[in-house]
Formats: sequence, C-alpha cells, structure tokens
Amino acid sequence: MLFLSLNKQFPFSLNHLSSGIFCSKNAIFSVPKVIVCFILLLPGYSLYGRSIWVSLYNSRQVHSIVVSAYNGPLTVMADGGLQYTIATGQAVYATLRDGKIWISNMQGQEGSFERLTVQGADSSTIVRLRPVSPQSEARNYEGTVSLGAGVDRIQLINRIDEDRYIAGVTEAEAGQGRAREFYKAKTIICRTYLYGHIDRHENEGFHLCDEVHCQAYKGQCRGRNILPAVVATRGIILTDRTDSKPILAAFHSNCGGETESAQNAWQNSLPYLTPVTDPYCNSSPSARWQKTISLDDWIGYLVKNGYKLDPNTVTDFSFQQLRRIPNYTVDKFIMPVRQIRTDWQLRSTFFSIAVEDGNVVLRGRGYGHGVGLCQEGAAEMGRRGFKYGEIISFYYKNVNLVPVNTLQIRVPEFD
Repeated sequence: MLFLSLNKQFPFSLNHLSSGIFCSKNAIFSVPKVIVCFILLLPGYSLYGRSIWVSLYNSRQVHSIVVSAYNGPLTVMADGGLQYTIATGQAVYATLRDGKIWISNMQGQEGSFERLTVQGADSSTIVRLRPVSPQSEARNYEGTVSLGAGVDRIQLINRIDEDRYIAGVTEAEAGQGRAREFYKAKTIICRTYLYGHIDRHENEGFHLCDEVHCQAYKGQCRGRNILPAVVATRGIILTDRTDSKPILAAFHSNCGGETESAQNAWQNSLPYLTPVTDPYCNSSPSARWQKTISLDDWIGYLVKNGYKLDPNTVTDFSFQQLRRIPNYTVDKFIMPVRQIRTDWQLRSTFFSIAVEDGNVVLRGRGYGHGVGLCQEGAAEMGRRGFKYGEIISFYYKNVNLVPVNTLQIRVPEFD
C-alpha cells in the first residue's frame, strides 16, 4: 500500500481550466486533448549555467512513480497552466494510464495530464523520485523534473544546471572522499564527455541519458569537495591537439599497472589514448583478481571458437601477459583477449593463464577496459599532492585544456 499525500485540500481549481469535467466525489479532472510531448517550454541557454537535459531511469520503462518534496515545497505545473504545491514531506503518486499521467493523493483524488513539471523554489529544494513499477532506488534531483506521457513509459527529464550535472556525474562515477585535485581532473573529463556527446539523444528530446552508455548520473551530488572542483574548472574541456575537437575522454576503475591503447581495446587508433605504465593503482583492492575454470571447459570453449585440438599432442594452454597484448595464442590459434573477457565476464583483459591441477587459472590485473584515465590511480595521485593538470597529462597524451566557449560545438536546444 502506497501512502501518498498532497495538501489537506487537493489544490486543483476549475479557474485554471478552459474546459474540463469536475467530479466532486473523486475530484477527477480532464483537460483538452493535445499531442503528447516530452519537451517542456523552458528558457534557453547561457554560456555558464547552461541547462542540460537528462533522461532519468532511462533503461527502465517506468509506469508508476512517487514524487515527493524534500527540504522545501515543490511547485507542479500541469497542462493548461494549472499550478499547485506539494508541501515538504508530502508526495503524489503518478502512473501512466490510457496515454496520460494520472496523479493521486491518499484521499483518492486524481487528475490526468499529458505532462507535468516539478520544481522547487531554489537550488536547495529537492525533487525526490521513487519508481514503483518497476521498482527502483529513490533518488534526489535538483533543478526541474518533467513527467511526460510516452508510448509505454513515463518519460522523466531532469533539466539541470551544467555545473550541478557535472558534479552529479563525478560523484556517480568516482564516489566521495577523494582529493580535490583528483575531482578537478575528473570534472574536466566528465565535461569533455558531455560536450563530445551532447547531441547523442537529440532526436529523443534530451542531451544525455543517466546510464553508463552516456555517463552515470544519479542526481544530487552530496560530496563536499566535488562542486567546488566543478566551479574551479568551469568551462574547461580536453581537446585533441591534431584537430582541436573534444577527445574521447575514456576512463575506467583500475588499469592494473598499465593502461590499454584504444587500438587494442576498440580497434580505433587515437593518439591521446596510448599505454601508460601506472604505479599508482597497484595497492588498490581492484588491482588483482582471479578466476578458475576447469581445463575441460576451457578446451571446449576454445574448440567452439575454432581451435583444432590434436589429441596426440600435449598442448600448453598457459599464457603470460606481463605487458598488455591484444591476443591469446595457443599453438597457431589466436583469440582476442577482449573476446575472452566478454565471454567469461572477466574484470579486465589484463590476465595471464596457468594450468594447475586440471584447471585453468586466470590471474588478472585491473578492473575495466583499461583505456584512458585510471580512476584509482588518479585518485592516489591526487592524494599524493599531484595537481589536476599533472594527473590529466599523465593519462592523456597530446591534449590541450581549453575553454569550451572557444570551440564551435553545436548544443541542441529544446523548446
């Protein structure tokens, strides 16, 4: 049972509606039918304080969600100019039904709309969202949150100030409790990714989604060192010295002592993503891992992928990877280590193989694809007193730090 509440009197007014139906028993309202639209009429952009539009819970088809007010009341704007308030600590239940969003309170009063916009009076007021169908974790959002009636989901869009978006991404990707210089480097990387992919979802009515396919974003940033780092690096991104375009600002959790090249990882040669020997991440728990597979299963796997087994030959399936190399080789058989990582769900491609007691033991290093900035290594550099420029230049070669407003980058605007 969901416990939902608005103000003591459900604050809909017939004066706000040019036409509609009022049912005093259930307080059900209807507004004139319009084309379903996911995009709200909102102001444009300024150089700093630009609004970023982010699709929330993007990988989930949210059909029902609880919207509540935290640390201050929320103003809700609905179809036809209707406005009302959700008081602090109170909530509404929104669900998609028959092509509209129905909102209700604990008294059973309801209203149906094509779209809703929820926002606080200032940046300290938080919009709290908790999907209930399907269930997902609750998150807090600054800025404005819109709810639009999609085909088979509630389309949730957070219109958030660029600085606060970058802070939220930085915390989601790197966590709390790191040195400020590390966060400065990380915010530049997140901002570079933003502007390098800012038109990725243009046809869907937003800039980026909140999944790792764009950048992980879980709403409000609470790490005290992060937003100051965003402000300190405001507007700065990384560009390739050869073409002055935003770089592919790749990063990962732990490189295991050596970063990977873009060529090996993705067959895409990029001069700024080349291997770097990294001594800073080796003491992290993510620096080492191990997986054991039976020798029979390993041989069966190789045969399935084209290996010709000779029963009359004793084959050595061991493999040494002291430095990162792209392929596993046994006899004349060659297999990309990235395929092995995918097929066996390994933490990284940086592993060696030993045959022990009828098993194949994979002893690996690092966590992630290994390309670009190693987050745990960079965090250790920050702890040791390295400046953000030194951290960036250690992991990315042949790059420049430049103000984004000096570049010709088209930023989609939504009306």
